[in-house]
Amino acid sequence: MSTAGAHRVLTGPNPFGVDPRHDLLHDVQRETRHWGETMYFHAWNPDAGVGAFLHVGRWPQDLDLWWAQTIALLPDGELLVDRSWGRATDDRGPATGNLRITCKEPLARWRLSFDGAAEATTLACMAQGPVGAGAATALRFEIELEAAAPVWDMHAAFGMEGVSWAAHHHTQGLRSSGTLTAGGREWRMEGVAHRDHSSGPRQLRDFGGLHFFVLVFPRTGRVVNGVVSWARDGTVGPRVYTTQQDGRCEIGPELQVTGLADLATHEPRQLEVRIVREDATPEVLDAEWLHGYTLSLLERNENINGAAWGFEDDPLIITQATVRVTAADGEVGYGVIERDYRPSMLPSPEPR
Repeated sequence: MSTAGAHRVLTGPNPFGVDPRHDLLHDVQRETRHWGETMYFHAWNPDAGVGAFLHVGRWPQDLDLWWAQTIALLPDGELLVDRSWGRATDDRGPATGNLRITCKEPLARWRLSFDGAAEATTLACMAQGPVGAGAATALRFEIELEAAAPVWDMHAAFGMEGVSWAAHHHTQGLRSSGTLTAGGREWRMEGVAHRDHSSGPRQLRDFGGLHFFVLVFPRTGRVVNGVVSWARDGTVGPRVYTTQQDGRCEIGPELQVTGLADLATHEPRQLEVRIVREDATPEVLDAEWLHGYTLSLLERNENINGAAWGFEDDPLIITQATVRVTAADGEVGYGVIERDYRPSMLPSPEPR
Protein backbone atom coordinates (compact mmCIF):
# COMPACT_ATOMS: atom_id res chain seq x y z
CA MET A 1 0.00 0.00 0.00
CA SER A 2 1.10 3.57 -0.68
CA THR A 3 0.65 5.48 2.58
CA ALA A 4 1.26 8.88 4.08
CA GLY A 5 1.06 10.23 7.59
CA ALA A 6 0.69 8.16 10.75
CA HIS A 7 -2.02 6.82 13.03
CA ARG A 8 -3.65 9.38 15.29
CA VAL A 9 -6.52 9.36 17.76
CA LEU A 10 -8.71 12.41 18.39
CA THR A 11 -11.50 12.66 20.95
CA GLY A 12 -14.53 14.77 21.72
CA PRO A 13 -17.80 15.75 20.05
CA ASN A 14 -16.03 17.78 17.34
CA PRO A 15 -12.60 16.16 16.98
CA PHE A 16 -11.53 18.19 13.97
CA GLY A 17 -12.69 21.50 15.41
CA VAL A 18 -15.03 22.15 12.48
CA ASP A 19 -16.50 25.64 12.47
CA PRO A 20 -20.33 25.30 12.37
CA ARG A 21 -20.46 28.14 9.83
CA HIS A 22 -18.76 25.87 7.30
CA ASP A 23 -21.99 23.84 7.06
CA LEU A 24 -23.70 26.89 5.57
CA LEU A 25 -23.13 28.04 1.99
CA HIS A 26 -19.65 29.43 1.47
CA ASP A 27 -18.78 32.89 0.23
CA VAL A 28 -18.31 32.84 -3.54
CA GLN A 29 -14.69 33.35 -4.61
CA ARG A 30 -15.27 34.77 -8.08
CA GLU A 31 -11.64 35.70 -8.62
CA THR A 32 -10.35 32.19 -7.90
CA ARG A 33 -9.90 30.18 -11.08
CA HIS A 34 -11.89 26.90 -11.20
CA TRP A 35 -13.56 27.69 -7.85
CA GLY A 36 -16.79 25.87 -7.03
CA GLU A 37 -18.90 24.44 -4.23
CA THR A 38 -20.77 21.14 -4.06
CA MET A 39 -22.80 19.06 -1.61
CA TYR A 40 -24.16 15.57 -1.76
CA PHE A 41 -26.53 13.52 0.37
CA HIS A 42 -27.37 9.83 0.29
CA ALA A 43 -30.14 8.27 2.41
CA TRP A 44 -31.01 4.56 2.51
CA ASN A 45 -33.75 2.47 4.15
CA PRO A 46 -32.23 -1.04 4.31
CA ASP A 47 -35.53 -2.72 5.19
CA ALA A 48 -37.35 -1.40 2.11
CA GLY A 49 -34.34 -1.29 -0.23
CA VAL A 50 -35.16 2.34 -1.11
CA GLY A 51 -32.94 5.38 -1.12
CA ALA A 52 -32.36 8.91 -2.36
CA PHE A 53 -29.24 10.63 -3.67
CA LEU A 54 -28.74 14.37 -4.13
CA HIS A 55 -25.72 16.07 -5.66
CA VAL A 56 -25.76 19.86 -6.00
CA GLY A 57 -23.22 22.43 -7.05
CA ARG A 58 -22.59 25.90 -8.38
CA TRP A 59 -22.63 26.14 -12.18
CA PRO A 60 -19.21 27.31 -13.44
CA GLN A 61 -20.78 29.82 -15.85
CA ASP A 62 -22.85 31.46 -13.08
CA LEU A 63 -21.69 30.71 -9.54
CA ASP A 64 -24.99 31.90 -8.04
CA LEU A 65 -26.93 29.32 -10.07
CA TRP A 66 -27.11 25.79 -8.62
CA TRP A 67 -27.53 22.55 -10.53
CA ALA A 68 -29.00 19.52 -8.77
CA GLN A 69 -28.86 15.81 -9.58
CA THR A 70 -31.70 13.96 -7.84
CA ILE A 71 -31.90 10.16 -7.96
CA ALA A 72 -34.41 7.85 -6.26
CA LEU A 73 -33.23 4.26 -5.75
CA LEU A 74 -36.29 1.99 -5.86
CA PRO A 75 -36.76 -1.78 -5.48
CA ASP A 76 -35.71 -4.19 -8.26
CA GLY A 77 -32.96 -1.89 -9.52
CA GLU A 78 -35.30 0.89 -10.66
CA LEU A 79 -33.91 4.42 -10.76
CA LEU A 80 -35.65 7.77 -11.09
CA VAL A 81 -33.27 10.49 -12.29
CA ASP A 82 -33.71 14.27 -12.51
CA ARG A 83 -31.57 17.36 -13.11
CA SER A 84 -32.84 20.79 -12.04
CA TRP A 85 -31.58 24.34 -11.63
CA GLY A 86 -32.21 27.25 -9.26
CA ARG A 87 -30.87 29.88 -6.88
CA ALA A 88 -30.48 29.65 -3.12
CA THR A 89 -32.76 31.95 -1.11
CA ASP A 90 -30.46 32.03 1.94
CA ASP A 91 -27.23 30.51 3.25
CA ARG A 92 -28.96 27.47 4.81
CA GLY A 93 -28.63 25.47 1.62
CA PRO A 94 -29.15 25.27 -2.14
CA ALA A 95 -32.54 25.30 -3.85
CA THR A 96 -33.91 24.67 -7.33
CA GLY A 97 -37.43 24.61 -8.72
CA ASN A 98 -37.97 21.09 -7.32
CA LEU A 99 -35.47 20.76 -4.49
CA ARG A 100 -34.73 22.43 -1.18
CA ILE A 101 -31.80 21.50 1.08
CA THR A 102 -31.90 23.06 4.54
CA CYS A 103 -29.30 23.02 7.28
CA LYS A 104 -31.53 23.08 10.38
CA GLU A 105 -28.65 22.94 12.85
CA PRO A 106 -25.01 23.12 11.72
CA LEU A 107 -23.03 19.93 12.37
CA ALA A 108 -26.20 18.13 13.46
CA ARG A 109 -29.47 18.25 11.43
CA TRP A 110 -30.59 18.65 7.81
CA ARG A 111 -33.82 18.45 5.80
CA LEU A 112 -34.12 17.33 2.16
CA SER A 113 -37.31 18.23 0.28
CA PHE A 114 -38.17 17.38 -3.33
CA ASP A 115 -41.46 17.73 -5.22
CA GLY A 116 -41.34 17.03 -8.94
CA ALA A 117 -40.76 14.22 -11.38
CA ALA A 118 -37.88 12.18 -12.75
CA GLU A 119 -37.08 9.85 -15.63
CA ALA A 120 -37.35 6.12 -14.93
CA THR A 121 -34.15 4.39 -15.99
CA THR A 122 -31.71 1.61 -15.12
CA LEU A 123 -28.04 1.23 -14.33
CA ALA A 124 -27.44 -0.23 -17.80
CA CYS A 125 -29.03 2.81 -19.46
CA MET A 126 -26.92 5.19 -17.36
CA ALA A 127 -23.79 3.50 -18.71
CA GLN A 128 -24.86 4.24 -22.29
CA GLY A 129 -25.19 8.02 -22.03
CA PRO A 130 -26.83 10.99 -20.28
CA VAL A 131 -30.28 10.46 -18.73
CA GLY A 132 -32.80 12.52 -16.77
CA ALA A 133 -34.89 14.31 -19.39
CA GLY A 134 -37.10 11.51 -20.72
CA ALA A 135 -40.64 10.38 -19.88
CA ALA A 136 -41.16 11.21 -16.21
CA THR A 137 -42.59 9.65 -13.06
CA ALA A 138 -43.86 11.73 -10.12
CA LEU A 139 -41.37 11.87 -7.24
CA ARG A 140 -41.62 13.48 -3.83
CA PHE A 141 -39.69 13.14 -0.60
CA GLU A 142 -39.24 14.79 2.79
CA ILE A 143 -36.21 13.38 4.57
CA GLU A 144 -34.84 14.45 7.95
CA LEU A 145 -31.19 13.76 8.77
CA GLU A 146 -29.55 13.68 12.18
CA ALA A 147 -25.84 13.26 12.89
CA ALA A 148 -24.62 9.77 13.76
CA ALA A 149 -21.01 10.98 14.16
CA PRO A 150 -19.07 14.25 14.07
CA VAL A 151 -18.06 15.89 10.81
CA TRP A 152 -14.99 14.33 9.18
CA ASP A 153 -12.55 16.92 7.85
CA MET A 154 -10.74 15.13 5.03
CA HIS A 155 -7.82 17.56 4.87
CA ALA A 156 -7.27 17.51 8.62
CA ALA A 157 -7.34 13.70 8.46
CA PHE A 158 -4.79 13.74 5.62
CA GLY A 159 -2.65 16.22 7.51
CA MET A 160 -2.13 18.09 4.27
CA GLU A 161 -3.66 20.79 2.07
CA GLY A 162 -3.79 21.48 -1.63
CA VAL A 163 -5.62 18.40 -2.93
CA SER A 164 -6.48 19.44 -6.50
CA TRP A 165 -10.02 18.03 -6.51
CA ALA A 166 -11.24 19.36 -3.14
CA ALA A 167 -9.68 22.26 -1.29
CA HIS A 168 -12.29 22.00 1.50
CA HIS A 169 -14.03 18.66 2.08
CA HIS A 170 -16.30 17.66 4.98
CA THR A 171 -18.18 14.36 5.30
CA GLN A 172 -20.61 13.12 7.95
CA GLY A 173 -22.49 9.92 8.76
CA LEU A 174 -26.18 10.40 9.61
CA ARG A 175 -29.45 8.69 10.50
CA SER A 176 -32.49 9.30 8.29
CA SER A 177 -36.27 9.45 8.67
CA GLY A 178 -39.21 10.65 6.58
CA THR A 179 -41.02 9.45 3.46
CA LEU A 180 -40.39 8.99 -0.25
CA THR A 181 -43.26 8.71 -2.78
CA ALA A 182 -42.79 7.66 -6.39
CA GLY A 183 -45.44 6.79 -8.95
CA GLY A 184 -48.12 6.41 -6.30
CA ARG A 185 -46.01 4.17 -4.02
CA GLU A 186 -44.76 5.38 -0.64
CA TRP A 187 -41.89 4.20 1.54
CA ARG A 188 -40.59 5.21 4.93
CA MET A 189 -37.02 6.49 4.95
CA GLU A 190 -35.89 5.28 8.38
CA GLY A 191 -32.30 4.22 7.95
CA VAL A 192 -28.81 5.62 7.54
CA ALA A 193 -27.40 8.44 5.48
CA HIS A 194 -24.32 10.50 4.84
CA ARG A 195 -23.38 13.80 3.28
CA ASP A 196 -20.40 15.77 2.05
CA HIS A 197 -19.69 19.44 1.43
CA SER A 198 -16.70 20.72 -0.52
CA SER A 199 -15.51 23.99 -1.98
CA GLY A 200 -12.44 25.51 -3.54
CA PRO A 201 -10.64 25.30 -6.90
CA ARG A 202 -11.10 21.94 -8.60
CA GLN A 203 -8.83 20.90 -11.46
CA LEU A 204 -9.32 17.49 -13.04
CA ARG A 205 -7.01 17.43 -16.06
CA ASP A 206 -4.44 15.19 -14.35
CA PHE A 207 -6.91 13.41 -12.05
CA GLY A 208 -7.23 9.68 -12.75
CA GLY A 209 -9.84 8.54 -10.24
CA LEU A 210 -10.57 7.65 -6.64
CA HIS A 211 -12.12 5.25 -4.18
CA PHE A 212 -14.23 6.92 -1.49
CA PHE A 213 -16.53 5.42 1.12
CA VAL A 214 -18.77 6.30 4.04
CA LEU A 215 -20.19 3.39 6.08
CA VAL A 216 -22.67 3.80 8.95
CA PHE A 217 -23.38 1.05 11.48
CA PRO A 218 -26.78 1.89 13.00
CA ARG A 219 -26.63 -0.37 16.09
CA THR A 220 -23.45 1.13 17.56
CA GLY A 221 -23.30 4.45 15.69
CA ARG A 222 -19.89 3.60 14.28
CA VAL A 223 -18.98 5.52 11.09
CA VAL A 224 -16.04 4.61 8.83
CA ASN A 225 -14.78 7.04 6.15
CA GLY A 226 -11.94 6.70 3.69
CA VAL A 227 -10.43 7.91 0.43
CA VAL A 228 -7.57 7.10 -1.93
CA SER A 229 -6.99 8.81 -5.28
CA TRP A 230 -4.59 8.47 -8.20
CA ALA A 231 -3.33 10.50 -11.13
CA ARG A 232 -3.92 9.77 -14.81
CA ASP A 233 -0.54 8.07 -15.00
CA GLY A 234 -1.66 5.69 -12.24
CA THR A 235 0.41 7.24 -9.45
CA VAL A 236 -1.46 6.73 -6.20
CA GLY A 237 -1.69 9.64 -3.79
CA PRO A 238 -2.06 9.61 0.00
CA ARG A 239 -4.62 7.32 1.61
CA VAL A 240 -6.60 7.97 4.77
CA TYR A 241 -9.37 6.28 6.72
CA THR A 242 -11.19 7.35 9.87
CA THR A 243 -13.35 5.37 12.29
CA GLN A 244 -15.63 7.32 14.62
CA GLN A 245 -17.51 5.90 17.61
CA ASP A 246 -18.40 7.01 21.14
CA GLY A 247 -16.37 10.21 20.97
CA ARG A 248 -13.23 8.47 19.69
CA CYS A 249 -11.88 9.23 16.22
CA GLU A 250 -9.09 6.99 14.90
CA ILE A 251 -7.21 8.11 11.77
CA GLY A 252 -4.94 5.84 9.77
CA PRO A 253 -3.02 5.85 6.48
CA GLU A 254 -3.41 2.21 5.40
CA LEU A 255 -6.45 1.12 3.38
CA GLN A 256 -7.39 -0.59 0.14
CA VAL A 257 -10.72 -0.88 -1.69
CA THR A 258 -11.76 -3.34 -4.41
CA GLY A 259 -11.56 -1.78 -7.88
CA LEU A 260 -13.94 -1.66 -10.85
CA ALA A 261 -14.12 -3.97 -13.86
CA ASP A 262 -17.29 -2.89 -15.70
CA LEU A 263 -19.02 0.50 -15.83
CA ALA A 264 -22.27 -1.03 -17.10
CA THR A 265 -22.71 -3.47 -14.22
CA HIS A 266 -20.51 -2.06 -11.45
CA GLU A 267 -18.76 -5.42 -11.24
CA PRO A 268 -17.25 -6.66 -9.05
CA ARG A 269 -20.19 -6.35 -6.68
CA GLN A 270 -18.60 -8.21 -3.80
CA LEU A 271 -16.24 -5.60 -2.37
CA GLU A 272 -13.70 -5.37 0.42
CA VAL A 273 -12.54 -2.38 2.39
CA ARG A 274 -9.26 -3.25 4.12
CA ILE A 275 -7.77 -1.03 6.79
CA VAL A 276 -4.95 -1.45 9.30
CA ARG A 277 -5.90 -0.24 12.77
CA GLU A 278 -3.81 1.75 15.24
CA ASP A 279 -2.63 -1.45 16.96
CA ALA A 280 -1.44 -2.87 13.59
CA THR A 281 -4.44 -5.23 13.39
CA PRO A 282 -5.86 -5.62 9.87
CA GLU A 283 -9.62 -5.19 9.58
CA VAL A 284 -11.68 -6.30 6.58
CA LEU A 285 -15.16 -4.91 5.93
CA ASP A 286 -17.04 -7.14 3.47
CA ALA A 287 -19.44 -5.13 1.30
CA GLU A 288 -22.28 -6.35 -0.92
CA TRP A 289 -23.54 -4.14 -3.78
CA LEU A 290 -27.28 -3.41 -3.34
CA HIS A 291 -28.07 -0.57 -5.75
CA GLY A 292 -26.19 2.01 -7.75
CA TYR A 293 -26.00 4.76 -10.32
CA THR A 294 -23.48 6.24 -12.74
CA LEU A 295 -22.54 9.89 -13.20
CA SER A 296 -19.87 11.90 -15.02
CA LEU A 297 -17.71 14.84 -14.01
CA LEU A 298 -16.32 16.86 -16.90
CA GLU A 299 -13.08 18.85 -16.74
CA ARG A 300 -14.99 22.12 -16.86
CA ASN A 301 -16.57 21.08 -13.52
CA GLU A 302 -19.92 20.15 -15.02
CA ASN A 303 -21.80 17.13 -13.67
CA ILE A 304 -23.90 14.84 -15.88
CA ASN A 305 -26.38 12.07 -15.02
CA GLY A 306 -25.09 8.97 -16.79
CA ALA A 307 -21.91 8.37 -18.75
CA ALA A 308 -20.95 11.49 -20.71
CA TRP A 309 -19.69 9.80 -23.88
CA GLY A 310 -18.83 12.28 -26.62
CA PHE A 311 -18.48 15.32 -24.35
CA GLU A 312 -14.72 14.98 -23.96
CA ASP A 313 -12.03 12.38 -24.49
CA ASP A 314 -11.84 9.80 -21.69
CA PRO A 315 -14.27 11.52 -19.27
CA LEU A 316 -14.19 10.85 -15.53
CA ILE A 317 -16.99 8.36 -14.80
CA ILE A 318 -18.38 8.16 -11.26
CA THR A 319 -19.94 4.91 -10.04
CA GLN A 320 -21.62 4.90 -6.65
CA ALA A 321 -22.68 1.67 -4.98
CA THR A 322 -25.11 1.50 -2.09
CA VAL A 323 -23.69 -1.35 -0.01
CA ARG A 324 -24.48 -3.61 2.91
CA VAL A 325 -21.26 -4.04 4.86
CA THR A 326 -20.35 -6.64 7.47
CA ALA A 327 -17.57 -6.11 10.00
CA ALA A 328 -15.38 -8.88 11.38
CA ASP A 329 -17.49 -9.06 14.56
CA GLY A 330 -20.67 -9.54 12.49
CA GLU A 331 -22.05 -6.02 12.90
CA VAL A 332 -23.94 -4.84 9.81
CA GLY A 333 -23.84 -1.35 8.37
CA TYR A 334 -24.84 0.46 5.19
CA GLY A 335 -23.33 3.19 3.11
CA VAL A 336 -21.76 4.08 -0.21
CA ILE A 337 -18.56 2.99 -1.93
CA GLU A 338 -17.68 5.33 -4.80
CA ARG A 339 -15.30 4.11 -7.51
CA ASP A 340 -14.36 6.75 -10.10
CA TYR A 341 -12.32 5.90 -13.19
CA ARG A 342 -11.27 7.13 -16.59
CA PRO A 343 -12.62 4.48 -19.03
CA SER A 344 -9.11 4.07 -20.47
CA MET A 345 -8.01 2.69 -17.08
CA LEU A 346 -10.61 -0.11 -17.04
CA PRO A 347 -10.93 -2.95 -16.31
CA SER A 348 -9.23 -2.45 -12.95
CA PRO A 349 -10.79 -4.83 -10.41
CA GLU A 350 -7.65 -5.13 -8.27
CA PRO A 351 -7.62 -3.30 -4.93
CA ARG A 352 -6.18 0.21 -4.78
